[in-house]
Amino acid sequence: MVLSIRFSRGALVALLFFAIPVQADEIEPEPEPAPIAKPEPEPELEPEPEPVVAADDGEFSEPSWIPSLEIGFDAYSYDADSTITNSINPGFLSETQPEGLDQILFRIGGELMGPMFEDLPGRPRLFVQGGVGISTYSSDRAFEIGDPDLATEPEDGIANYYARGPGDRDLPLDFDGQGDWIEAKLQDPSWYAGLGIAFSVPTSTGLLFYIKPSVQYSVEDIDFKGKLKLVEETSPPGTVDPDPCGPAQGNPPCLRTFEIRESNVDFSTTDHSIGPGLELAVAYRSLRPIRISLFAQIRALWLLSDRTNGTTDSAGLASYSIKRDELTVKGGAGIRFSWVGFD
Repeated sequence: MVLSIRFSRGALVALLFFAIPVQADEIEPEPEPAPIAKPEPEPELEPEPEPVVAADDGEFSEPSWIPSLEIGFDAYSYDADSTITNSINPGFLSETQPEGLDQILFRIGGELMGPMFEDLPGRPRLFVQGGVGISTYSSDRAFEIGDPDLATEPEDGIANYYARGPGDRDLPLDFDGQGDWIEAKLQDPSWYAGLGIAFSVPTSTGLLFYIKPSVQYSVEDIDFKGKLKLVEETSPPGTVDPDPCGPAQGNPPCLRTFEIRESNVDFSTTDHSIGPGLELAVAYRSLRPIRISLFAQIRALWLLSDRTNGTTDSAGLASYSIKRDELTVKGGAGIRFSWVGFD
């Protein structure tokens, strides 16, 4: 009996031992918390397209290099002091005269503009230019006293003196047709070369303004001619004419003798000058492939070569000299044809 009870207690403990885990397995586990839903990413917005700036055909579509042909004119005064010294009758027909010789040159040349510096104010371009000048007008007479080109004089005056007596002409200075002059003539062609920078100023009216400072080197060849014509008394000192005298009047011959002296010279010079200039131009941007520009310019040129040039005739009758002013101011205008290509 006792064994039965003990067995029963052992069976009960075993039963409980095995029953507890079974019950534990039957207990449903707590549900895991649901994962937190991540917010769906918002769709990325496409960036708004930047506004397209229409290109200015007259400014931004220009080629890097722009060659041009230009024609125009320059006008200036060739200012100089001209001097003739007479060595036969000192003081007669001898003096210095300041004179300006007006010059008008037809000019034809070329220009080449380089690439544009777009980041600098005025979008500047460097340029080189060069060309030649052809003289169309010149006031050639730089110096003149008397009238040495008077026809038949003083020859007729001397002949009349020998035939009819002195009358009112019995001294060398009394005869007509005496005088002297210097002429200056610019030789063709003259030439020039320059370097500068062009600033552009576009407008809404289809025009493009250029401001173009530059430095220019200029070369001119000038030929000079000089002439002197005068009467020299060659009779022995102290000679006195009989009064009256002259075969035409049936009187004794006149004892005084006169001779005509002439001096003719040629000399030349090459003037080298350099100086700054400024050009203002307006271009019609809408024209292609040839752009037309109108321009006006002014330039100051300083003489680099010798200011004074001159000579003396082979007989030593007279000396001639030209002393040019150091500064010459030239003004001009013209038209330029530039190749800018097609659109």
